[in-house]
Amino acid sequence: MADTKNLTKNEIDKFLKNNQHGILAMAGDKPYALPIGYMYKRKTFLLGLVTTGRKMSYLKKSKNVCFTICKPRWDTPKLKTPCTTIVVEGCLEEVTNRSYYGLKTKVPAKLQLYKIKVTKMGARKCNRKPCELFAEKK
Repeated sequence: MADTKNLTKNEIDKFLKNNQHGILAMAGDKPYALPIGYMYKRKTFLLGLVTTGRKMSYLKKSKNVCFTICKPRWDTPKLKTPCTTIVVEGCLEEVTNRSYYGLKTKVPAKLQLYKIKVTKMGARKCNRKPCELFAEKK
């Protein structure tokens, strides 16, 4: 039996709407990843990035990113919900029409909204019951 199961489209949609944080990984001279909040609206990942700092120098070199959203078993009541992970590959694009997503048009000057143009996505949950890594020894 496989350790993981692919999520259905409905499971993916529900998971993405019920979570708000992920890890954005960028390519450059050295790997760079940062935790970041996201919105999932109109089947689109939206990320608000401050327009200063290391991430902007990486984006100038490459818009290619990998975005991971994970809900570990230990973060759920009584370890009942399996570990679930979605990994998205794509490139960042600036959002020019915020109202399309139902968002305010005025934002702080140093904040830019980006969307991920998805090229590949994997979504899985663990099938192990219980998770051997966290099961108590008797």
